[in-house]
Amino acid sequence: MPSPQILSGLRVLDFSQVLSGPTLTRYLVEMGAEVIKVEAPPGGDITRSSATVRDGRSGYYLTVNRGKHSLCIDLKDPRGRAAVLDLVAHVDIVVENFRPGAFDRLGLSYEELRARNPSVILCSISGFGETGPMAHLAGYDAVAQAYAGVTSLSGERDQPPVLNGAAVGDVLTGVNGLAAVLGALYWRERTGEGQRVEVSLLGSYMQAHDTSIQSWSMSDGAVVQTRSGRFHQMACPYGIFTAVDGYVMICAASDRHWADLCNALDRPDLADPRHRWGRRRTWEDDKVEVNAFLDAWALTQPSCDEAVARLQTYRVPAAPVLSIDEVATLPLLREAGVVTTATDPVVGELDVPSFPLAFSAVDAQAIGAEAAFLGEHNRIVLVGLGGMPDDTFDALVADGVLVAEDVRNRPSRRGPSSF
Repeated sequence: MPSPQILSGLRVLDFSQVLSGPTLTRYLVEMGAEVIKVEAPPGGDITRSSATVRDGRSGYYLTVNRGKHSLCIDLKDPRGRAAVLDLVAHVDIVVENFRPGAFDRLGLSYEELRARNPSVILCSISGFGETGPMAHLAGYDAVAQAYAGVTSLSGERDQPPVLNGAAVGDVLTGVNGLAAVLGALYWRERTGEGQRVEVSLLGSYMQAHDTSIQSWSMSDGAVVQTRSGRFHQMACPYGIFTAVDGYVMICAASDRHWADLCNALDRPDLADPRHRWGRRRTWEDDKVEVNAFLDAWALTQPSCDEAVARLQTYRVPAAPVLSIDEVATLPLLREAGVVTTATDPVVGELDVPSFPLAFSAVDAQAIGAEAAFLGEHNRIVLVGLGGMPDDTFDALVADGVLVAEDVRNRPSRRGPSSF
């Protein structure tokens, strides 16, 4: 028998796709919950055919959806919708990231869910909130990022803004959704009441601001942060410096770290409060000089790695700017537990980000399940959990309400097989 996990015994009905909702439910899986991923025919979650696909398997899908059951069912057919509503009585949490109002129009509103299960928790994820003048807008990470002012902070000052290279908002929204769900579970534990919780991409991105909003507000509009290229606009030294074979990130804005940096450079005199850089490194002219000085120093080092090693020896916050292939193969990151290897019966091994939460009582990383084939668990979920008669199930298959990938020539896989 598997060892108990933090959320063992909880069951989730997951109607979300792409990244924000699936991130939330991936975390729930990693903590031991059973997640039933509801996918729409004919192709299921759009990430099944996104990004890098090999032998019909998408790395995007495999990374985010490991360990989940797959139920592929047509919710627009009344029989499909009724079958899913029958499952609500058997679950604790429902997650959806439809455009606001669409879930209700399918007949799956919170009121409908609560009528089947008064203690159910519904988490709704949207781009811009469930109500209000922006609710109708298509909610993609980059769109919310632009509305939140985050895009305006990236790029060179005299050049157009640049797109963030990682889906920070989607993942942050998934994490915020996890926090909301766990809070609702605690509330239910105390009161027995379920509830609906909501998170949005826009709201999540707004939480990512550190100095920009409050600086503008407290200066009565005089300070408007904008993009400042490879150096922080308000802290110094804080940015990316050029080495002979790469780039070095140095974040030594505090006086303590500035002193450590000066010692690493064999220039302790620069940290003396009587030196102007010791007093006013954030002044615009001084920032230019400090950054140029550090750029010149970095270029004198034999390599990026040696520059970073020297800085870290003196406790300076510093790092190499790694490429993705370096991230995936650097032993240091694997030893730190942030990159791991997952398995798939078709593509074999693939590198994925590790589960970022650690618990002293359980080993959440021990789950190690694989991503399901489309509709692989249709019968297990509807007949085994929902109690649907076999002849009814077979009729839904015959009518195309239930769809499953042909796995007769696929390798067997590790994963959930029954409830």
